[in-house]
Amino acid sequence: MIYLRFFSAAMLFLLSACATNPATNNNDFVMMTEKQELDLGQKAASEVNKSLVLLDVKDPLARYVDRVGQKMAKVSDRPELFYRFYVVDDDTINAFALPGGYIYIHRGLINHMNSEAELAAVLGHEIGHVTARHSVKQYSKAQAYQMGTMIASVFVPIPQAAGMLSDLLATAVIKGYGRDAELQSDELSVTYLARAGYDPKATVGILKTLKRLHDLDTKEKIDAGDKVQEYHGAFASHPKTEQRIIEAVTRAKSTHASFSMDNRNVMLAAVDGYPYGDSPEQGAVVGRRFLHPDLGIQLAFPEPWVITNTPSSLNARLRQQKVFFQLQLKELQKRQTPTEFLHSAFPRRHTSIVQTGQQAGMSFVHAEIMMSAPHVSEAKIDARIFMRQQQAFVMLMWSPRSEYVNHLSDFSSIARSFSSYTGEREGDIPRITLHIWKRGDSWAKLARMHNQILGRFTAEKLAALNGMGVAEFPRAGALVKTVH
Repeated sequence: MIYLRFFSAAMLFLLSACATNPATNNNDFVMMTEKQELDLGQKAASEVNKSLVLLDVKDPLARYVDRVGQKMAKVSDRPELFYRFYVVDDDTINAFALPGGYIYIHRGLINHMNSEAELAAVLGHEIGHVTARHSVKQYSKAQAYQMGTMIASVFVPIPQAAGMLSDLLATAVIKGYGRDAELQSDELSVTYLARAGYDPKATVGILKTLKRLHDLDTKEKIDAGDKVQEYHGAFASHPKTEQRIIEAVTRAKSTHASFSMDNRNVMLAAVDGYPYGDSPEQGAVVGRRFLHPDLGIQLAFPEPWVITNTPSSLNARLRQQKVFFQLQLKELQKRQTPTEFLHSAFPRRHTSIVQTGQQAGMSFVHAEIMMSAPHVSEAKIDARIFMRQQQAFVMLMWSPRSEYVNHLSDFSSIARSFSSYTGEREGDIPRITLHIWKRGDSWAKLARMHNQILGRFTAEKLAALNGMGVAEFPRAGALVKTVH
């Protein structure tokens, strides 16, 4: 009977934890006050700001994003909140919101905006997550689940329930809130666009751009031989998604008589001169070369290789084959020779020293290692450790052992290309520049003009950068983005 009374009291608490949603006027199940929501957002933002590279708030692009974001926030369903907009300085196609009005948009996504209205659409989508309290609802579901687990544990102990809440909430905020919440934010974005005087059709435009980028990413991965993962972020592409947004645009037109603001050229001018990909602090892929201005290094790959730069390493693979490359920077904690570092990282019994010497102003060791490696269980690894003061550049190239000899020439070519970099001599990282479209222009022509600067699919990437397919062209005299 004691257990029954405890269960009933808990259920009464759960049933009473409802609040009116500011965006929908529906009664939502929540277990957090607004003050708790704002406190949670402030703490989460403090942690996120430590882990991401953000443009300075005084940077012109950051100020422009904030100006557009504040305009959208002012017409939202929670205009009393202080919204803060941040630009993440990398090439990721992403945006996300934390509770209480902390909005983050990555420079890679901003680069692909082709009007201020499209930028407003994405910011409006993220504002929609805040106004509809999606993170709060997700938190409440997780908390209710945890409470339900604790209730059940009166009868069946489940100790692993502890610690589940924070993991669930973090997953919800960073990876998305589910299709229904994403669609609701899409529709709220359309409403806010119309209220702010922007063309709501921009929501459909950015949806198509994201679908095009997803298709291009899939094409690149299939071409390289990589696995393809489905995209499930903001404006996730789905026939029902697009249809619901079109319906929302129609509703917005019927309730707001005047909206036409697009500000295309203002948006293009805002990204002019910014890096197309990663920043100088993160390195950049230029055609078949990798440049890292801050570290002062560069290297080049033979034509069939596909190069991918990530925050933790530079990766590459020979197209459609199980032949791989990885370069990582390791900060040293004590003085070591390249050979000592090699032996500390890899078992001696699997390692054969090939050569030691000097290259690019650094001492190095070259070795061959027989052990398993990512994607290859029985691999032979060409390992080269380059040492410079407190830094070790760890270069690994590997293939199945039976095929190793067939790739030695490529491995040797890549390793020999590792050298010092200066911008005056080798040129800058790829940056967005503006171009007036002329009769006879094509995306393929622009790609050739700049030596396929973005690699194998430069033409497709330039078209996507301008919100078009590779077979679509703007009118003569139109301002477009290119990469130089």
